[in-house]
Amino acid sequence: MEPLHADTLLRVFQLVTTMLALATVGGAWHLKGERALWFWAGAFAASALTQAARVAFIAMGAPRTFWAVGHLGSTLSALMVLLGLRVYLGLPLRCRWPLVLTGLACIGSLALTAWTGQFWPSITLTMLVSAVLTMPAAHAALQAWREQRGFPLGLLAADLIVSAIIEVARGLAVSPLIAQTRAELVQYNSIGLFAVIALLIGQALAMLLLLQDRALRQIERLIEIDVLTGLLNRRGFDERLRRLLQRGVDHPPVLTLLDVDHFKRINDTHGHAVGDAVLSGIGARLHDTLRPLDLAVRLGGEEFAVIWLKPEAGGELRLGERLREAIGGQPFETAAGPLIVTVSVGVAQALAPDEAPEALFSRADAALYEAKRAGRDRVVLAR
Repeated sequence: MEPLHADTLLRVFQLVTTMLALATVGGAWHLKGERALWFWAGAFAASALTQAARVAFIAMGAPRTFWAVGHLGSTLSALMVLLGLRVYLGLPLRCRWPLVLTGLACIGSLALTAWTGQFWPSITLTMLVSAVLTMPAAHAALQAWREQRGFPLGLLAADLIVSAIIEVARGLAVSPLIAQTRAELVQYNSIGLFAVIALLIGQALAMLLLLQDRALRQIERLIEIDVLTGLLNRRGFDERLRRLLQRGVDHPPVLTLLDVDHFKRINDTHGHAVGDAVLSGIGARLHDTLRPLDLAVRLGGEEFAVIWLKPEAGGELRLGERLREAIGGQPFETAAGPLIVTVSVGVAQALAPDEAPEALFSRADAALYEAKRAGRDRVVLAR
């Protein structure tokens, strides 16, 4: 087997990191809201720039101490990956100790090279510190994968775990503990560098898939969310009601339908902007009234729905009255001044855990129209 050529691998490493840095910088510029991508772009850029600096120092005939700047890229990259992952997962940065450790490693790397005149102490130090920074990133990715699942997080967690192992192995392999000759040191370092290149490509792929997965989730959310009120729309309502009834829970859910009384009069008198303000205010009050496990929906126009999960036995009427009072109890502040708005409410509890969604909706809808025929601003239970 032919030995790996270290200089060729370093050129490949610089080319790969430069391309990945440019790609991620372009992505970060395009997706301005993705702060994590800027950190990940910085991770690839740190490796590319430190290698470019190393080549420049060699070309200028600078002292060998400065050549060790190429070793700093791995530590700086591990720092940026850790910070970027914490941002992506919505965790606090807590960057003080990683920054201090990275700074000490960079200073120590150059100092060891100047003191010993050799490169292996610098490689060993930077690799071990990189592993220390990579391990919490791997732990965070693994925890997120256990909670959320999904291939992208699993791939990133696996890549970071293997990266930490490779960094430790590479740092020890180039030391006199394992490498007895210079030829062995160069060969072991080359093998480690080859593994790093492969892991960098895997890491970039995982990051790309993570961003794609988040974009798809946002699209799905937008499809199911009513823009005006922030509540679920009819599409999201149908899907979730079907799931709940198919789940066969011990306490069948209660479906409540609400219709704003004389809403056309509000639009005709005050304009659609005021009508939209009222609808948005109703959405906010429904959201504030419900428990986290309950669901509020804007079905369309001035019609809303609420799915109550695990309701109290015989408490259907109280649930409907609570909603009616939450909306009609206080005026809505609008551009036309305070407006008192009332709703008619129809309430139906699923007759069985597996009742068809259409049948449950039909019974609640019949109760709603009975409330409107009876004079509005009231709650009617379905028969």
